[in-house]
Amino acid sequence: MLDAKVLEVAFYYPVPFCTRILASLGAEVTKIEPPYGDPARMIGEMYTVFNFGKKIIRIDLKTEEGKKKFLELAEKSDVIVEGLRPGTAKKLGIDYETVSKINPVIIYCSISAFGQKSKLSKFPAHDLNILGLTGILEICGKGEFIDPNIQFADFASSMIAVIAILSALIERERTGVGKRIDISMLRSAIFGIPVHLTSLINGLGMVRELTRNPGYDVYRTKDGYITLGIVTEEHFWKRLCNVLGIPNITLLEAMNDYKRIKEEIEKRIAVLTTKEAVEKLRFADIPVFEVYRAKEIEKLEEVLGESLIDEIEFEGRKTKIIRFPW
Repeated sequence: MLDAKVLEVAFYYPVPFCTRILASLGAEVTKIEPPYGDPARMIGEMYTVFNFGKKIIRIDLKTEEGKKKFLELAEKSDVIVEGLRPGTAKKLGIDYETVSKINPVIIYCSISAFGQKSKLSKFPAHDLNILGLTGILEICGKGEFIDPNIQFADFASSMIAVIAILSALIERERTGVGKRIDISMLRSAIFGIPVHLTSLINGLGMVRELTRNPGYDVYRTKDGYITLGIVTEEHFWKRLCNVLGIPNITLLEAMNDYKRIKEEIEKRIAVLTTKEAVEKLRFADIPVFEVYRAKEIEKLEEVLGESLIDEIEFEGRKTKIIRFPW
């Protein structure tokens, strides 16, 4: 278990999710909200999933009394994680330089859109802005600009922050020295897409095996959809050709003739129900699965034979949440 006291000053997603993970590892997390509360409270379930398991107090950091209370808590803390716009913590007098004078071994982590020193640091931004800047919208749309409606930059920066904080705590055990950590949502996001981005920055375009590959795609059945997951495995591809009765060409040749071969597969899948398609292809040991809607998680539990959902009580209401993956 993680024996650490964590102080949080932030709204919405990146910092609260980071500290929620630390809390799940055993940390004692105190969330500081302004007098009007975290704006994420307007999205009830979002606020719940990121903040249950924490002690929540309201402090007006713009007052001398509020600043004093914060510094009293900071002096007894192991970790501070803040998600204010760069420069705001300093204006409030709760920045790393101030805190480290009263708590030299503090691990002070900031998560912001662009980091503390970027030319863009002064501008406000949310996840979608980051996905647009980094080219992730284009990658999601396979060449078109599509909002995936998944807050990837938020998630990536939360995970990177957790890793950095745990690493700093381990290092402090050895050295007795605290740490200043600066996490950028943008840099976390581009770090989190190594496959296509490495190919693109080396002038090779998006990885064709994942974008124009008839063996790696979504197909419609009579009553739903399935996914095929053949990346570069020639043995899976040959089995697919044999089972569906399509020309037995190599996977590379199929990618070169992507549109026509995909249409051939579509014709043969469209006459089958989802159950029939999955059974037929799975019998040949091909990576194939049904497509479920996100709200069908409980159905997925039955398929897996595992529990994916917990029900918690937080601030007087019960909410279903996704369980931690460990």
